[in-house]
Amino acid sequence: MRKHLKYGAIAGAVAAPVAAAVAIMPAASATGGGRPSSAFGIYAAGLVNIPRTPVVSSASRPSTRSVASVPGNPLVHLSVIRTRAVPGHAEASVVDLKVAKAAISPKAVLSAKLISARCDDGAGSSRLVDVRLAGRAIQAGMSPNSRLTVPVEGLGAVQVTVNKQVHNPDGSLTVTALELAVQALGKSQTIAISSATCAGSSGEAPRPTPVPSDLPVTG
Repeated sequence: MRKHLKYGAIAGAVAAPVAAAVAIMPAASATGGGRPSSAFGIYAAGLVNIPRTPVVSSASRPSTRSVASVPGNPLVHLSVIRTRAVPGHAEASVVDLKVAKAAISPKAVLSAKLISARCDDGAGSSRLVDVRLAGRAIQAGMSPNSRLTVPVEGLGAVQVTVNKQVHNPDGSLTVTALELAVQALGKSQTIAISSATCAGSSGEAPRPTPVPSDLPVTG
């Protein structure tokens, strides 16, 4: 019962900004520069492949999707993923996530209560709640494209990018809350968590400033 209440509280916190976004969406950003917005919760390529799940686009219906699991893979365990995309706005959130609990390492390489990303009129942001990589806490509120490398027993170096922001050729911005890259069993594995893409009303998104320095972690 307590577990259900905990998930309900977290899910409610995720859902609240979605409702608020509908109320505060200005008319200027509703055009999104004429380019569709999109979002997905999780994607993996390498030893384990997961298609963008659940993917949504403002150019098609439904514009909001949620799933309670990612079946058929040993890599990812979670409680819920929610995605939403409307003109000029996109968001994605993953709740109660554990990555590589059994597929690559006997312990979870990554765990998190919440990982979310949103894009509003060409501006991106991300949010991390209780995120741990190999047992080390990753600090929230990092600058765009903050990176670090963390050694993980049995895996070697895991490269992490937090609040990854990419200015696309069409003028849209893609913000990915967390991206992992690792070499395992002689093959690369990439995992992207919570990604949102949108364009500004002018059709141009601001270019994020890369931050190549190490991201602070605590253990």
